[in-house]
Amino acid sequence: MNSIDHALVEFLRPFSGIEGLSRTSPLAVLSYGIGIFIVVILLSRNGNRLKYLDMDGVPMKELSLGRTSKAALLFEPHEISKQGEKLAHDEPYIIRDGAHREVVLHTAEHVREFLRNDAKDHFKPTGMNFGDYFYRVLGQCVGALNGEQWRDVRRYFDPAYTHAAGLTMIPSFQKEVVRWLNTLRNDSLRVGVGRLVVNAPTSCKVLPLRVIPQSFYGGAYDDEAYTKLVGIGQSQKQALKYAVTGRWQRYRWFNMLPTPSRRLLDLYHRDWKAFNLEILETARKNGLAIPAEHVFKGVQLGQDITMDQYLQTIDEMIFTNIDITGNVLAFMLGQLARHPDFQQRLYEEIVAQRSGEDLDLKAYVARQDSLLHYLCLESIRLQPATWFSVPECITIDKVIGRYKIPAQTPVVIDVRRLNTNALTWGPDGGQFRPERFASLSPNDYRYGFMRFGVVSGKCLGKHMADTLMKVAMVTILEQYRIEEVEKNIGVKEGDLAFIRRK
Repeated sequence: MNSIDHALVEFLRPFSGIEGLSRTSPLAVLSYGIGIFIVVILLSRNGNRLKYLDMDGVPMKELSLGRTSKAALLFEPHEISKQGEKLAHDEPYIIRDGAHREVVLHTAEHVREFLRNDAKDHFKPTGMNFGDYFYRVLGQCVGALNGEQWRDVRRYFDPAYTHAAGLTMIPSFQKEVVRWLNTLRNDSLRVGVGRLVVNAPTSCKVLPLRVIPQSFYGGAYDDEAYTKLVGIGQSQKQALKYAVTGRWQRYRWFNMLPTPSRRLLDLYHRDWKAFNLEILETARKNGLAIPAEHVFKGVQLGQDITMDQYLQTIDEMIFTNIDITGNVLAFMLGQLARHPDFQQRLYEEIVAQRSGEDLDLKAYVARQDSLLHYLCLESIRLQPATWFSVPECITIDKVIGRYKIPAQTPVVIDVRRLNTNALTWGPDGGQFRPERFASLSPNDYRYGFMRFGVVSGKCLGKHMADTLMKVAMVTILEQYRIEEVEKNIGVKEGDLAFIRRK
């Protein structure tokens, strides 16, 4: 509990909690309300005043997010990145949101020092510095846990998300991609003979919602479950919006009040828990062995995983990954349309994988020296999962970019700047050129390329996401050629033409 929450909860104690407010005189409540407001103002201004100095005693430059708040890192990352670059150029800098200050790094050398000696001991701040409401939504998912709790949860989830497990999902994934393509024919903006016009950013978010849950729920995830999940996803989306943009929702005392945001969160928690228990019951009734049931054993033991950790980790895997995967798929299709020469070479590579009438898709997807693999790497490089990484706190004092940074400091990475830095990627680092990976060793970009997190090995669903992207590209390109749509009235950003191959 932070200092603001502690003070305000103490204010509520004389009333015997929220329920006691209804039995207290309006004047007393008003007096306490004024006191609460004053405490919030004073404490929110009394944040971390520690200065980060370079070797000459010059303080690190600081970018105040002001009214935009930390939500700007999610909704306006390009603008914040540009402001940071203009302010500090190639040096680290600080972003400040109220009481929270985080150091921003953006070069391979920065990241190397950030990870040196204590990478395994890094920890995430409570609620990712978004506050109490975020903690109630995702603060106990595996991506927000540390130490033994993180290891306990991963021990149960990891077996379902290995590289080998991802490859076993290829037939199911391909079936869903074909089904999705058939749906596009019905939902196409404009249909011609052998031609569909599709808005890629919108359509590509439908596919992951069909596929990603299947990797966890297995055969228990049917059309009825999909429909229910779509509805629950709307509540989750609104709850997450409150979590990252709400001004007062960051405070624990506010979330004790009977507010619309509290009611929405209670509704989401109720429906999400009921949905997952229903999936487990369906699997048991039908004798289905699904990953969800294996993981749930950790909850049933009552010691290894809590119900909140179970539910929030599934939330993170499904709802968070849907947006990320959908955005990357749309980006890939857009780049293929803009680079027809590369698209043609990739199509020829796909055709060349066939042995007679069969395509050994499993072997092809597993390859790491193919144009298909390079396409996935290049797309996630230029369209990373998040522009700014989640904060991680170092556990020892460090010197990064000549600045002395003390232990316990939260650090974030400007992933897009890191992934396009000329020192790692050359002068064309901001351009789409997948073949660059053919002449690069992973050691060449070990600290200069971030795909799924600060330490890429920490991402739970990276193998599933990689497999889905590759299966989707192969299945789509076998049937269609992707082209840009001529800009006319009614054509939206992201519209692409799918031309049926003969």
